[in-house]
Amino acid sequence: DHIGGVDNFCWPNIGFDEKKNPDGKFKAAQLVRACRALKDTCMAYKIPLLSGKDSMYVDGHLEGEFGERVKVSALETVQFSATSVLDDISKCVTLDPKVTGDFVYVMGATKNELGASEYYDLFGKTGKNIPQVDVDANKICYKILEKAIDKELVASAHAVARGGLGVHLGLMAMAGGLGLEIDLSCLPLAKEDSTASLSDEILLFSESAGRFILTVAPDKKSVFEKLCKGLPVSCVGIVTDDHTCLKIDGQDKKSLVNLSCDALGKAFNKTFGDYI
Repeated sequence: DHIGGVDNFCWPNIGFDEKKNPDGKFKAAQLVRACRALKDTCMAYKIPLLSGKDSMYVDGHLEGEFGERVKVSALETVQFSATSVLDDISKCVTLDPKVTGDFVYVMGATKNELGASEYYDLFGKTGKNIPQVDVDANKICYKILEKAIDKELVASAHAVARGGLGVHLGLMAMAGGLGLEIDLSCLPLAKEDSTASLSDEILLFSESAGRFILTVAPDKKSVFEKLCKGLPVSCVGIVTDDHTCLKIDGQDKKSLVNLSCDALGKAFNKTFGDYI
């Protein structure tokens, strides 16, 4: 109910030049689309923009492999910061699972939206099913999650963003140093996908917006589920006493992921090496 935003456009040069900046018009079109998306989102959530900053010429010329000068442009990005009001900071919830035996929930529907994902980018692909933001559905979930946290029903919470569910389950396992056992067949799906057969890859790496991973203590399970009745919220697993492992089973109960927190941590902290 109380939120303000600050937008920062980080954009390469949009001035068209047939030789020096041949894709300038395309970058300008992306800027227009980004502004429209920002406006639509802020209007829907009633977020006033308190201030802003624009970096509109994020380009540089770096030395290439053979000593030549190569133009490098930043990716077109809108950085958005939000500020709100906390009545009681003692009720803030972190991402790390706290206690063995707590149940793992996913709030928000996972959809057939693997397009433009980190997963596809790994293979040099883009895809076509780009995530679509359902503002109305998300607002309902956000308000219920706020109530659940205020009533201290949620032990940990983490938003599912870039990389999808599989990546963020890994982040939570690393943060808590506890095991997670997850069953993808229990995920809440969109109505149009409820009877469809979505691949395990889609369920693991789709970047559908508005989702959260939550953990809930057994003695608060029934109250939490009653509060979330009618929403796309499902129990998908449990926090285990295996302090070293993230286990994820697919829809056919086949093991998809069985990784130690140590292996996850090494991958997460690995440097870029020769890429820079």
